[in-house]
Amino acid sequence: MRVTRVLIEGFRGWGHLDVRPGSHVLVAGVPRAGRTDLITALARVLHPDSARGAALSDLHQRPVILDGADSASAEAVGDVAEGQPEAVAGAPAVVGTHDAGSEDASGRDSAAPQAPPAELQRVEAAQVEVTLADLDPDVQQLLDGVLEPLEDSGCASEDPDASADAPLCARLAYRLSYDEDTEALESVVYFPARSNPALGQYSRVPAATRRMLPVVTLDAGQPLQLRAGAGLRRILDERDSKAGAAAFDALAQAVTEAVSALSADPAVAEAVNAVLAVGGTGERIADTALTAEQVGFRTEDGSVAALLRTLRAALHLDAGGLLGLAQHGSTVSAVLSMAEAMLLATVPGAVVLADDFGDQMDAPATEHLAALLRARSGQVWLSTRRPEAARAFEPTEVIRLVRHGGVRSHHQLTRIMDRKALVAMRQWHTQLLAALTAPTVAITEGPHDVAVLSMVDRRKPPSSLPLSAHGVRLVASGTGGEGGISQIPRIANLASQLGFRVLAVIDRDKDNAQATGELTKIQDSCDAVVRLPPGAIEQAVTAGLPLQALAEASATLTEYGIPDPMGGQPTEAAVTNLCKVIHKQGLHEQFLEALYAEPTAPHPPVISMTLAMLEQVADPSYSGTQLIDVPAVSRPAGV
Repeated sequence: MRVTRVLIEGFRGWGHLDVRPGSHVLVAGVPRAGRTDLITALARVLHPDSARGAALSDLHQRPVILDGADSASAEAVGDVAEGQPEAVAGAPAVVGTHDAGSEDASGRDSAAPQAPPAELQRVEAAQVEVTLADLDPDVQQLLDGVLEPLEDSGCASEDPDASADAPLCARLAYRLSYDEDTEALESVVYFPARSNPALGQYSRVPAATRRMLPVVTLDAGQPLQLRAGAGLRRILDERDSKAGAAAFDALAQAVTEAVSALSADPAVAEAVNAVLAVGGTGERIADTALTAEQVGFRTEDGSVAALLRTLRAALHLDAGGLLGLAQHGSTVSAVLSMAEAMLLATVPGAVVLADDFGDQMDAPATEHLAALLRARSGQVWLSTRRPEAARAFEPTEVIRLVRHGGVRSHHQLTRIMDRKALVAMRQWHTQLLAALTAPTVAITEGPHDVAVLSMVDRRKPPSSLPLSAHGVRLVASGTGGEGGISQIPRIANLASQLGFRVLAVIDRDKDNAQATGELTKIQDSCDAVVRLPPGAIEQAVTAGLPLQALAEASATLTEYGIPDPMGGQPTEAAVTNLCKVIHKQGLHEQFLEALYAEPTAPHPPVISMTLAMLEQVADPSYSGTQLIDVPAVSRPAGV
């Protein structure tokens, strides 16, 4: 079984969402973009026990313009309240200035007028509809009477003349509303094909029917617990409950005998009698004189369940000996916990739901277990913050959620057939995947540009924020010899499809018709472009710095088996040769490290200005010129 469509209206931070996956789904994106809300919405429909967590904040809040406000300005408000925390219905709020209606498919926005005051009001009802397809015969029989033809789009067909050979699907929906008179939440799961919500008529889905659907929710908890309801206990009960009960009885008997022997031990008995003898305590608290013979020990209420609740797993993993699970670190616990959950989720062809997958695991374990789930499930829905989990999925299986101006949107790559675009797709794993949760990417011409910008960014004083604080991730347009200015539009288009705000940092080492054409393509594919002064990245690093400082840094490059590029000559000609050597030998980071050897060393001014401009244009509200030229900087006079 698999989900072919999820339609959400007014649930939590989602005013509207229509997702139509083709196969497996990896949900990722920026914080507060709705990953958990999407997985929870699916569970509300498919899992019979999930409705117990319903809350008033599940009803989406929408800003409503106050009476008398300019109606034209109302469009500027949009769904900006999406993703906001729960607030009291009707509480006044001032909504931001982003115009949701001005965004294009990539999430870019333009300047918007100041929005008028608005009130946050909850929707009357939250609605989640799920379409299920690829149903096996048993499930089809279970859903007989509500089956509908399935369109190629993943939606149930409303055409009465649909082909009899069309595959069948079933729709299930969850509706949550709030009754103000009773101050109570009301929820219902029903079959839309046989219901009319407008008239309050619902064909309810029995809980037993939902329990029979092949749907598994992975809920990782403390692993290797034998208490009732724990994962390991459930696995034991499913495999051989009688043998498990016998083992627990044997444990209880052994503990009882051991505790009896402990109570009768002369040292323990003597200590107990000493307590009872104080002021005749043993005679006052009982009808007859109390001694150590009448005192015993047991766990809580003495039951086997109480005994099992006190047990904790311990592992002997290395020379450290047998240590408690907590002492082995969070990764061991997380891997064992996920292994338990996966063992309990062995339902053939099941739809598997998991939220925040891999949060506590190391990178290899995250990728391995994600791949294992994908291979063993009919369809898996994982939400994650970890790029390693996404490595186990095809690029077209990743749904990336973003927020622009407070408005949520989802983005998904389509299957690429163009050969040139396939070259850019390689950058998904090598470059863009690392920026999975960043709202903005800044694409450079190659890895050396990234190295230079990153090092100067890291060396900023504590009073200055790095690019990461502005949500910017630096990526190269290629690795090794695959980069270059001509590759930037391809990577930029790929990033735009995934909902990134896309910036570019380019050199100005050529001034011809070809360079002009490439610049036009870059501007067409990016939100903003920052262009260095004439010359390549090496000239940008050395510009504006004293000749003597450059000569001293140049002299350290002999450690890498090359002659001193400047030969101890603090001249412009020597600087030109230095730039050529840095470029040819790829010694950008090493040269910068030498420049920063002195604690008071100045930052390369051109690179510093470039970083400042990136911070400025990274703001989605930026409305200045699209092409920003970094000004040239003169070298200080004298040697």
